[in-house]
Amino acid sequence: MAWKYIFLLLALCAAMQQASAQPGKKSRAQPTYLQNLSRARELSTSKPETAIKLLEEVIRGSRKAGDKSAEAESYYLLGAIYEGIRQPELALKRYQQANYLLEAGGQAPLRARNNYRMGLLQLKMDQFGASEQSFNRCLAESKDPELSGLCREGLARLAVAAGQPEQGLLLYDSLENFYAKTNDSLSLARIEAQRSKAYLSQKDREQARQAYDKSLNTIPSGNTDPRDYQAIQEAKQALEAENIPESEALELSLNTIQSQQARQAPAEVLVEGQMQLAALFLEKGELAEAEKYVEASKALLGEAVSPAKRAAVYKTASELSLKRGAYAQASREYQQYIAENERVFQEKQEELEQQAAILKSQSDIDLLIKDFALEETEKALLRNRIRGQQITIGLLGLLLLASGLSIYFIMKNVRARRRANQLLLIKSLRTQMNPHFLFNALNSVNHFISQNDERAANKFLADFARLMRLVLDHSQKDFISLEEELEVLELYLKLEHQRFQDKFDYAIEKGPGIMYGSIDIPPMLLQPFVENAIWHGLRYKTQKGHLSVALSLEGKELAVRITDDGIGRARSLALKTKHQSRYQSTGLQNVHQRIAALNQAYGKSYRLDISDARPGEEDCGTLAAIHIPLGS
Repeated sequence: MAWKYIFLLLALCAAMQQASAQPGKKSRAQPTYLQNLSRARELSTSKPETAIKLLEEVIRGSRKAGDKSAEAESYYLLGAIYEGIRQPELALKRYQQANYLLEAGGQAPLRARNNYRMGLLQLKMDQFGASEQSFNRCLAESKDPELSGLCREGLARLAVAAGQPEQGLLLYDSLENFYAKTNDSLSLARIEAQRSKAYLSQKDREQARQAYDKSLNTIPSGNTDPRDYQAIQEAKQALEAENIPESEALELSLNTIQSQQARQAPAEVLVEGQMQLAALFLEKGELAEAEKYVEASKALLGEAVSPAKRAAVYKTASELSLKRGAYAQASREYQQYIAENERVFQEKQEELEQQAAILKSQSDIDLLIKDFALEETEKALLRNRIRGQQITIGLLGLLLLASGLSIYFIMKNVRARRRANQLLLIKSLRTQMNPHFLFNALNSVNHFISQNDERAANKFLADFARLMRLVLDHSQKDFISLEEELEVLELYLKLEHQRFQDKFDYAIEKGPGIMYGSIDIPPMLLQPFVENAIWHGLRYKTQKGHLSVALSLEGKELAVRITDDGIGRARSLALKTKHQSRYQSTGLQNVHQRIAALNQAYGKSYRLDISDARPGEEDCGTLAAIHIPLGS
């Protein structure tokens, strides 16, 4: 999977730490947190969930021991793990935490590598100024020629991305001389591919093509790592995106595959190039040429080729057989395509489950860091209190005045701590909503995959990824706008309706005069009631039901009424197992606790009323009315 590619850079860091130990000299047993750090390094690629649990213990132990070096490396490893699961914001946050601890001194190799990773992420996120600072700090810190070259490559890519291709090309010229002296043909091929993209940004397609061809002819033969061809493939895609004529596109692909075959490129790379050629020949109706590349790709299929590539080969082969009239063969090849595609979906499901587990562990680490901050605050308060007592003893003449002041400040601190505890409780209750929500959403993903509904599963996964990003972004905030909350709610309803479209229809009724962008509410305040209406009311209804979310202004309050015509609370409770009933009551208790904590912490007057929507009827439904105060 793609996330594994990130972690090669960790090897240098681990090697430098091992080299710093003095061989041949017996030492005392390492503290437990350092042993956990060593294990976390080993497991960060193969078992990232386990590594995160270990790193949580490392952070706890290194904080207590005052070992900033071990704590910084923990954040660096966490950043690499989050970068591997494509969570750049979380990864950058961890790298920045590591950088803050490393600024005190020491660990120069790790400091340089951490700045390099920060620079790459900031470049991808279009934070050009911050990226430039990170790459320059990397160059200033690094004593490793390989890392220095990578940082200079980063500056060259940054210049091109920032609209300064001339500066980028000058840097590539310097890098070409640097890599030529060290006979690093792999790096030379990479920068030639990047140079091709720089020329394209200047609309110089001829120079871009020359640089691309040079990269093809420079990469060393017998390379077995597909990642070494990534820059070349990106340059080829950039050339193809220039709307070149069909004949030129065909010549480009032929030249590429011939060069890669001559240089014994990995099977994964060859299969991708050959399938592009097969598709081009199929479009032209040249079936014999297309078959040549399809058969060549089949011969390369093995464990080294990903299921997605194998699925593409069998799908194209099936289409080719259909055009040739070989229907039996086309059927067999299509069955092989389905089998490989099922493996692709299985990998995606496992990746989603792994991401959910890793992100849950990330919340645990955030809570741990907040606990440390609270503990440090308490220690500071205690030191101030002791100092005040010593001053009081020394200044007997001001005893009464000092006592009065001490009582005042103590009461003030108690109120502040009580408010801090309430805020912590709110955040804790809010974090408990995310695993429940993710579990139900993943169940829906699993439903579509188990039904072999590829199109619905793909569409659902895309919408679910967007929804998960919104939920995770909002989970970092105490309040969001009503407009953002409704965006999450509408997307969630869309996803649930895809799965239970035969069970209910829904409508969101927005009353007049509501300033949705200027009303702030706690995140995930409305979604649990909508989820309960669907899962515990409408899902069990024999006929198609209706769910309504109505918003209206009532004086100085915003009233949100969530109404369904489902089976009602009493019948829903009777249908549930003992375990389900206990889970549901816990969820409602969480909502009530959260509203009570919000009212106490912020001096608000949120109110919640839950009742039967149509008392006396068999399908009495449920009405949840949430009253949100407006203004400060």
